Amino acid sequence: MAKTIEELSQTMISELINTRISIFTPEDTASKVKGELEKTGRYEAIVVGGGKLGMVTIRDLLGVEPLEQTKVEKLWKSQWQTPVTADSWVRGVATELVRINVRALPVVEDMKPIGIISQVDIVGAMADCNDLKKTFAKDLAKMAPVTLEVGAKVAEARKLMLDRGISHVPITKDGKLAGIVTAAELVQYFSQGIGRAKTGERAGIKVSKYPGNVDGIMDKHPFTVSMNASALDIARGFRDQGKSAAILIDENEEVLGILTPKELLALMAEPSEELEMPISIVGLANEEFLARSLAEEKIRRVISLGMKMHPHINDVQVRIKKSDKEAITSDTK
Repeated sequence: MAKTIEELSQTMISELINTRISIFTPEDTASKVKGELEKTGRYEAIVVGGGKLGMVTIRDLLGVEPLEQTKVEKLWKSQWQTPVTADSWVRGVATELVRINVRALPVVEDMKPIGIISQVDIVGAMADCNDLKKTFAKDLAKMAPVTLEVGAKVAEARKLMLDRGISHVPITKDGKLAGIVTAAELVQYFSQGIGRAKTGERAGIKVSKYPGNVDGIMDKHPFTVSMNASALDIARGFRDQGKSAAILIDENEEVLGILTPKELLALMAEPSEELEMPISIVGLANEEFLARSLAEEKIRRVISLGMKMHPHINDVQVRIKKSDKEAITSDTK
């Protein structure tokens, strides 16, 4: 397998495809999908029907109730105008996963599904790329993530995920990390029918649905990293621990940020086409692939915000300066 991010990005996905796939039709029930995903440990399943190909995920099941009476046709997403095939390039697939914000895509041959390629599959290969040592968690993480206290209701975590479009919520106790709740754990909890709505003693009064607290279902051993952890450490943690998020904490175990495989994939994805202007970076050699990609992505984010106030910007030049300690600074003109 490739030893650098650049090498990996230019290889085909054939070695990374998961061929142990589950295929459903739009007429299948959501409960059938849930059962299969639990059995296989996968987050997503392929749906084929009406000449279309798509997927349904654990996240899609989060807002469904009851699962046994809901058909897949109401949940699945059929898209992806350009199909992914076994000879697709890793960089192209990573770019598409990041662009449309999905965790996985079906892989086809003659328009028939032969497997799935996911963010997790690609990050597993990234765990062998030693040049990830040069990139750090503090440069990649989503800072100040939304959290809940251990006494929060399970229903509150569910609503939070549905409202924010997220799949992970760190749980704290007295300001310190205590665990994490994921969409998969919530789907499992709600599908068990725990605490279903009941009529109160007085007519017209309802007992709260699903009254349990998050500390009863949370993962009490989340994957945690420091701000200075390398992207290589994080990729290997995802691969070896089987977790879907890394929580950044400080020395007092307070939550600072959160990372998912998507943030690692962004290191090899093509730059967004939303910002169409020339950006020239001086001071980084072409072989410094990770540093250049990271610098360009940061610059594009800053410029995207700046253009709202200065829409007439039409050219950007950046001069990278390295200190003796190899820290990177930049001057933007």
